[in-house]
Amino acid sequence: MINFFRKTRKKMADDNRPLKYMRYAIGEIVLVVVGILIALQINAWKEERKSKHLEYVTLSELKKNIDADVVEMSNVSELLNKRLASQKIILHSISNNNIYHDSLNSHFGHAIIYDKIAFHTGAYESLKSSGIQLINDETLRFEISNYYDFYIKDMEEGFTEIRDDFYNYMLGYLRHDFKYYYSDSRTAEPRDFEALKQNKTFIISLRVFQDVMSMNLRTLRITQEASIKLLERINLRLEKINKR
Repeated sequence: MINFFRKTRKKMADDNRPLKYMRYAIGEIVLVVVGILIALQINAWKEERKSKHLEYVTLSELKKNIDADVVEMSNVSELLNKRLASQKIILHSISNNNIYHDSLNSHFGHAIIYDKIAFHTGAYESLKSSGIQLINDETLRFEISNYYDFYIKDMEEGFTEIRDDFYNYMLGYLRHDFKYYYSDSRTAEPRDFEALKQNKTFIISLRVFQDVMSMNLRTLRITQEASIKLLERINLRLEKINKR
């Protein structure tokens, strides 16, 4: 094709037909420009498809991580409710000066232990490394960042506080004021329940432990709601990408 153009230009130049030559040259330039524009358009289309595919894969991975977080939070929320119920029963027994009954063993086993929570942040960390701009939706970008950098971070700090309270306070009582603790059955028997009822520091420590758990349970529920809302937004975005 290039040889054809060259031969045509040479023939026109040799025939001393400058006007026709000029028209032909302009036409050739237009064809080249159009060819370049088409090539650029095709390349842009390919890049857009590649970007959309990458966004789809990333959002799909985020969705899996958040789905797993919702299950994890649901399980931990159930455990926290059990612990709070046991703490309430123990504090009620102490405040009412009840006589010890071995049914309290299971409540002690639940009341003074803490739970861990593990959030799945791998997809978000990968997204931050690749660039958050990969998500081609400004509102969704903000919601994703806000979910991980505010809700999840706040939740992790809350459970760190529960853990620290356990190791700084409750573990000491568990070691010194209880005959045993069985982790498999979650039971613990106090050495002297009457003495424990008179231990003001233990009572205050258990009440603080209860308050910290209660506060973080509320935070956990708020985070669960944020997770569900974010999943809805991600699903809408995935559907939109699929339609294109």
